[in-house]
Amino acid sequence: MQIKKTDTPAMFDEIAITYDKLNHRLSLGLDKRWRRIFVKNLQNRNFKVIADIASGTGDLLVNLKSLNAEKYYAIDPSSKMLELAKPKLSNTEFIISGAESIPLPDKSVDLITVSFGIRNFADLDKSFEEFYRILKPGGVVSIMEFSLPRFLIFRWGFIIYIKTVIPITGKVLAGNKAAYKYLVGSIVDFAKKTDVKLLLSNCGFQDFEISNLMLGSVRIYSCTKSNNLNQ
Repeated sequence: MQIKKTDTPAMFDEIAITYDKLNHRLSLGLDKRWRRIFVKNLQNRNFKVIADIASGTGDLLVNLKSLNAEKYYAIDPSSKMLELAKPKLSNTEFIISGAESIPLPDKSVDLITVSFGIRNFADLDKSFEEFYRILKPGGVVSIMEFSLPRFLIFRWGFIIYIKTVIPITGKVLAGNKAAYKYLVGSIVDFAKKTDVKLLLSNCGFQDFEISNLMLGSVRIYSCTKSNNLNQ
């Protein structure tokens, strides 16, 4: 069965219980380090309200708590993923929602974060427009997502690893090879076809900072909304 992006909330419901364990194992534990680096890059500013989109089981939000915001939102279309996040997090409002229609008021959020989630959005343009709508002037969007390394040998090794090890491990440990086959395909397809900076620029975001981890296997995008109060 071929999984479509519109099917991903149900897919994540099915694999929720084993998701964290598999993530840690398949990344060789590096996902924890990546999240620490991601949050460290945000520590030079004060954020009162933080919305973590595609929040999943809440691992990134656990790290984001170090920013000492007044309000946190965990937003994800998978109810079962959010159920697993709740025991990890206090002072957090949980919202079952996709990124294409976020039930938050205009200009109500200081920081929007997404960790390894944008490649599953059904409509990136609409999602980024929603980001712009709910973000306060001067607010920040910070996104971490898989990419493809620039060095050819490392790129081949990365693709071979994710196309062989991940689906097999997903079948053995999660009993769902189709889900992990989709996740692998989404990484490669997204990285080859999507210009994240261009899409965010088209929505009005500016002041981009882009950094690479693991020789470009992981990329962090940070940008801001104009301080123009009329926007």
